Amino acid sequence: MKLDDALDLILGHAPAPGRQMVPLEDSFGRICTENNLSRQPLPGYDQSTRDGYAICGTGKAAEGGRQAFTIEGEIQAGFCHKVEIEPGQAYRIMTGGLLPVGAERVIAQEDCRISGTELIVDGISLAGPSRFIRRRGSEHLARELLVEPGTRLNEYHLSLLAAAGNSSVEVFQRPRVAFFCSGSELVMSEGKLKNGQKYSSNHLLLKNLVNKFGGRAEGYGVIADDRTAIRKLLATIKRSAADIVISTGGVGPGKYDLFGELLPQEGTQILYRSLQVRPGRSTLFGLLGDKLYFGLPGPPSAVRILFLELLGPLLKKMQGMRLFYNQRLTAFLEHAVALKSADVLCFKDGRYRLEAGRVMVGYPVKNEAPNCSIMMLPDRVSYEPEDQITISLAEPD
Repeated sequence: MKLDDALDLILGHAPAPGRQMVPLEDSFGRICTENNLSRQPLPGYDQSTRDGYAICGTGKAAEGGRQAFTIEGEIQAGFCHKVEIEPGQAYRIMTGGLLPVGAERVIAQEDCRISGTELIVDGISLAGPSRFIRRRGSEHLARELLVEPGTRLNEYHLSLLAAAGNSSVEVFQRPRVAFFCSGSELVMSEGKLKNGQKYSSNHLLLKNLVNKFGGRAEGYGVIADDRTAIRKLLATIKRSAADIVISTGGVGPGKYDLFGELLPQEGTQILYRSLQVRPGRSTLFGLLGDKLYFGLPGPPSAVRILFLELLGPLLKKMQGMRLFYNQRLTAFLEHAVALKSADVLCFKDGRYRLEAGRVMVGYPVKNEAPNCSIMMLPDRVSYEPEDQITISLAEPD
C-alpha cells in the first residue's frame, strides 16, 4: 500500500476525541474544543501606560510657553477608588494605574518638572501624538473571540485567557498510547547486557514521540520472541484503556517475526501488511478490538519516520486539531545524494534551513538532530546539489 493511502485509511478509523474541562494552569499544550471568549473587556479599565502625571485640559501659562497644572494627589497601581479630574489639574500616576475620570493625557515622568505643588509641562509634550493611555476594551471587548477551537494552547493563549477572566478551558482528551518493543535480543536501559543483547532505544523514542504529539504514553517494556509471552501481553493490552497500540519488531518475514501470525489469532483485523516505502516496508496496521494497532519495524530510523508520517497526524486528528497533515515543502539540496535503489518512496533524515529566501536541505551532520524528512521519489537514484526535492515537516502544532 502507498504511504498516502495508508494514512487516509488510518485517519478514517480515528475515533472521535473525548472532551474534558481543565484548569487554565493545567492546559498548556492541550487542544481547545470550542470558541474561547473574553469574559471582560481588555483592558478592564482606563489605565496609564507610563509612570508620570495624568492631566486634564490646559494649565496656567508658565515661563517659556510652558503650562502649569496643580497636583491634586497620587494614584498608584491597584488604587481602586474613582477619582475625577478637573481642567488644569494633575495626578501623579503609576504604570497600570486607574486613570482619573476626565483625564486626557499622561505626561511621562521624564518630561515632567515639578515646582512646589505644580507640574510644569512644555508644549512639545502636550502636543505629542502619544497620550500613554490604554482605554477600557481597546484591545478586546467583552464576549470577543480570543482562541478558536482546534488551537494548541501555548503561553500566549493562556496569558490572554487569564487576563480576560477565564480560569478553566474545555480541551480534547489526550489519546492513550500503549507500546512495547519485541525481540529476544533487547534489554531495557536499566538492565544488564549479555553477549548478543542490546539496549532498547525504541522504548524511549516512542515515549517521547507520543508525549511530543500530545498523547499519554504507557510503556510495557520489552518482550522476547515467545508466542506464549506475546499472547499474554496482547491480552493484557486489549483489556487496557489504550486507544492506540504500538509494537516494534516482529513484523518481517523472518522465522521469529511472530506478529503477523499471532495478531489475527488474538482477534486483530489486519488492514495492511506492508507499505511501499523505505525504511519501514515491513509494517502492519489493524484493529485490536476497539484499539488501533501499529506493528512497526525494529530499526529506530524506521520507527521514527513511520511514527512522524502516520501516527503524528493521527494523534493530532484525535485531539481535534484543524490541521493535522504534515506540511510538505519544496527545498534545494545542499549536496549530492546517491541511493542504492529507487523502487519505492524513500525517506531520509534531513535538516532544513532558510537561506536568502530559499529552503535548503541536507543530511544532518554527526550528532545533529534532524528537523525534517527528505522524500526521494521512486525511479530516481541520484540527485545533484541545487536539485529540488520534497521535504516533510511533522510538527505537533
